Amino acid sequence: MEEREYDLVVLGGGTGGYTAAIRATQLGMRVALVEQEKVGGVCLHKGCIPTKALLEAAEVLARTREAARFGVEVGQVGLDFGRLQESKRAAVAALYDSLQRLLQRHKVEVIAGRGRLLSPGQVAVEGPEPARLRARFVLLATGSRPRELPGLPVDGRRVLTSDHLLEMEALPSSLAIVGAGAVGLEFASFFLDVGVPVTVIELLPRLLPTEDEELGRGLEKVLVSRGATVLTSARVLPEKARLYDDHIELSVEHDGQEKVVRASHVLVAIGRRANVEDLGLEDAGVQLADGFVRVDGQMQTDQPGIYAVGDLVGGPLLAHKAAAEGAIAAEAMAGRSPRPLDYARVPRVVYTRPHAAAVGLSEEEARRDGRRVRAQRFSFRYNAMAIIRQETEGAAKVVVDAETGDLLGVHILGPQAGELIGEAALARYLEASAWELGSNVHPHPSLSEALMDAAQLAARISIYL
Repeated sequence: MEEREYDLVVLGGGTGGYTAAIRATQLGMRVALVEQEKVGGVCLHKGCIPTKALLEAAEVLARTREAARFGVEVGQVGLDFGRLQESKRAAVAALYDSLQRLLQRHKVEVIAGRGRLLSPGQVAVEGPEPARLRARFVLLATGSRPRELPGLPVDGRRVLTSDHLLEMEALPSSLAIVGAGAVGLEFASFFLDVGVPVTVIELLPRLLPTEDEELGRGLEKVLVSRGATVLTSARVLPEKARLYDDHIELSVEHDGQEKVVRASHVLVAIGRRANVEDLGLEDAGVQLADGFVRVDGQMQTDQPGIYAVGDLVGGPLLAHKAAAEGAIAAEAMAGRSPRPLDYARVPRVVYTRPHAAAVGLSEEEARRDGRRVRAQRFSFRYNAMAIIRQETEGAAKVVVDAETGDLLGVHILGPQAGELIGEAALARYLEASAWELGSNVHPHPSLSEALMDAAQLAARISIYL
């Protein structure tokens, strides 16, 4: 088989992989991208985009049901789940088409198949286009997949992952969700809005256990008010699960008792695991750490010339984080010595209703670091635009170094928090103080004023003091 030569071969066409491929071509490299399914990866086809399409529809449905509060009269409001799925697929298809054209414009050669390292700089491709590739650099970007709960096998019928839920053609009659991270809670929010009873089961003491405590506690209050049953500090006993023709029963240890949770379907949302199998990592001398590929600040593995990005290397498993890593890797290969990514400035968003969003350190993390901390919040109950929109749940919270005034973290539970957190991420990137964030003039009325007001309170320059 003839060997084809490139400057860079990318294994995996998700957000991190295609970003690195395009950036490398901009820097003068000849690039091949090997993808066994569709470019765009989990985010475009099984994650960020389709879930947000569902959540946007649920938001429209919920707001329409509340139209009378604004004096707007509407007829009977309902959900056509089949048409919603068509709308979701149309959004994915439009973005997929745009991405394919973008790759073509940058002359990235896309090769269909599964790539495997034979040695540093040498890749074998198996699939419809078998090939042998050689390159100065190889980038690993094969992503991740849902983690299963030991003892409760996923069958795609009653016990599901997020992949299965996204392809359902009919709504479940009820849903139990094991895991209260971003994936579990976004599906909880969606199904509550479309009328499906939901039970959330979380092993740790609160929802969103890796985020600031106030986000998890606040979101629990909101979801319970919308009808969810929430069990925290609760452990599923997989060996006692019972599967029936039309439902499943889970045994759960909670509050010192063993309880039975019945639902038509169970979503297992306890995290994701990196796709490290059958990549030839051992043959190429690539090392793992806790199940993820080990890399340095330039995204290079222990083996010179082999890089890795995205979910494969751990950290926050987010598409925008993968894109940033992909750009860093490409620039490092081109000899540009880019700055390592500061993960404390990567924003995190949970697209529930309302959103929960954060960037930087939680109050708990800042205190564990030994810092003197000042935390200040501003409720959306006092924000003019939130009052106009009749969406006053939640607050904006800033965490500040009490000695320097530096902004350490921002945490927002409230309407459009996913949009508001971008300003906070920029403030973190610029190493802004609470005074600088609070002194920046914001439009009135706007939801963004809540962030300004929280920063002004922390900086002691607020009219509310």
